Amino acid sequence: MLAGIDKGLLWLARGLIMIAAAGLALMMIQTVADVVADNFWNHPIPGNLEVISVYHMVLVVFLPLAFVEWQHENIQVDLLWRIMPDWLQRAVLVLGYVVSAAFFAILAWRTWFDAMNALAKNEMMMGNVYVLIWPAKFVLPIGFAGICLVTLRHAVHAAIDPEFSAEPADPTEGHI
Repeated sequence: MLAGIDKGLLWLARGLIMIAAAGLALMMIQTVADVVADNFWNHPIPGNLEVISVYHMVLVVFLPLAFVEWQHENIQVDLLWRIMPDWLQRAVLVLGYVVSAAFFAILAWRTWFDAMNALAKNEMMMGNVYVLIWPAKFVLPIGFAGICLVTLRHAVHAAIDPEFSAEPADPTEGHI
């Protein structure tokens, strides 16, 4: 059963990072199109900055969180870690994952309500053009829920699997 959950979470993390990659590609295309339109026709894309900052950047920042955690690539501080006995390392690891999962769950919960409030108000941003911002606000709870689930997965594996390691994968192996 745990292997099936792992497979589903990996699928989720990869799916979210693919959406983020599409957002990054769209951001690059839109930026190039804006520069070309401004330099050749002296008419930049109206609201380009607003759309990029509200939609593309939010996708690129928040959706990859689950995959980054899956790969153990988030910031880790191991100042005292290496001098701890193995049993204490394992206990600290499990506790750290549980606390992190709780933190991300709170963020997902809170940002979900913020997104629902923005939807109810049909929230928009006024700049060169009006830009609806409520759809982008739903990206945050999705990203936080994804990293929460992966962190919980790590907590379970750290608690029951003696071979579990929080070390990032060796980049020479090419595993994704």
